[in-house]
Amino acid sequence: MRLCSCGFANADDASACAACGAPFTTAIPGTALPTATASALVLEEVRGGATVTVTAPGGVLGRAGDFAPEAFSPRVSGVHAVVAMSDTGRWTIEHTGRNASSVERAGAWTTLRAGAPHPLFGGEMLKLADMTFRVSLAYPESESAAAAADCPGAPPVPEAAGTGADPLADTAAAPIPRWAVRCPVCGTEHPVAGPADRIDRCSFCSDPFDQRRIARATARPADQP
Repeated sequence: MRLCSCGFANADDASACAACGAPFTTAIPGTALPTATASALVLEEVRGGATVTVTAPGGVLGRAGDFAPEAFSPRVSGVHAVVAMSDTGRWTIEHTGRNASSVERAGAWTTLRAGAPHPLFGGEMLKLADMTFRVSLAYPESESAAAAADCPGAPPVPEAAGTGADPLADTAAAPIPRWAVRCPVCGTEHPVAGPADRIDRCSFCSDPFDQRRIARATARPADQP
């Protein structure tokens, strides 16, 4: 996987970051591009906000699983899916439950099947029965900083306090703010052009009453927690 300094994990053959659009540097012949190995897989439930952290080398997800079993709903099987990290640092997920599991990446949903591990690069949405999670990868701090050189167009890694950084120079080089409307129901962020823009629906929330709340949501900086 190729880690961009914006925090998004891309596929090995990506020529540009799928999140921020910054191009990756070209490898010098006979050398390899920088790579990073995620130390954990983080699943954030979009409605309740519960977080399930899967540490290497992985394990079982579900109500009888190895990671936060109390966070899963009754519709999630006891052994619903198996997450694993290979010797090369790649994360995969394999469906083992009764109710369906699926992964969304780049707008396309893929149904998970038993016996067919599916790769996870970070940035996907994961459905386990009636629960939906955002997938992200956690990296050791040293590898995250080293990977910044592989994505020159992304925002720079902040310099630590006390290192002599010029605050005026930092201000001049600050990236242009991005705006998004966060769904008040499930928390999904939808990019918009500016602070006055709104959305009329969320792709994950189909209830008409939810759409009324969504239409009233206002835009805010995309990097605001």
